[in-house]
Amino acid sequence: MLKSRYATETVLQLLFLYCSMKKLILLAIFAFAANILFAQRVEFTPTFGYTFSGTVEGYNGTYDLQNDLLYGAKLDVQFLDYTYFELSYRRNDPELNYITRNDEPRQTNTTNAHYMAGVLHEFSEGMFRPYGIVSLGLTRYKDKGSSDWKKWFFSTEFGIGTKIFFTDYLGLRLQASVTTPWDFNGGGIYWGIGGGTSANLNFGVPIAHWDLSGGLIISLPD
Repeated sequence: MLKSRYATETVLQLLFLYCSMKKLILLAIFAFAANILFAQRVEFTPTFGYTFSGTVEGYNGTYDLQNDLLYGAKLDVQFLDYTYFELSYRRNDPELNYITRNDEPRQTNTTNAHYMAGVLHEFSEGMFRPYGIVSLGLTRYKDKGSSDWKKWFFSTEFGIGTKIFFTDYLGLRLQASVTTPWDFNGGGIYWGIGGGTSANLNFGVPIAHWDLSGGLIISLPD
């Protein structure tokens, strides 16, 4: 009876978190649509870079998420002097290695995607514009193998970088950031890797994704 009640409460918590994050993303999109009409400046930046992910210790072994190339895009809309709303999407396709206590490695191919909405603030104007950014959003982990497993997490992102403008319409953006998915429900990732073997992993912070990225800014000045 207690197990059933706990399972029901956990499901309701997960549904509440998922619905809350969907509303956050929708509100961010509507805010962007409204601000574009009155924006001082709009910037679109396709991005390319590299993600450093690291390892997580599980009950029966170690998960090692390989470093990998990343790609994505950013849309920035200025709403105050030096300050922008930003929507961003980033994705990479790393290999996940699971190493058991008996040193029996298993591998699977994964897809990791980050859907973020945040605020970017520049610290100066001119050709070189250093900035900081804080974002909230969702991170999705997905197994590209036969299991078709996937899970969503609430995420935070903190980054610093600089914009280098060659003209009012064209520039270069360089950024270093860390994106951290969070698990507020005491659950975690339950990832089955190879041959029907199930490996359980529970954590509060799944793994930190450290990104180095760059992109070409295409700008529409006011």
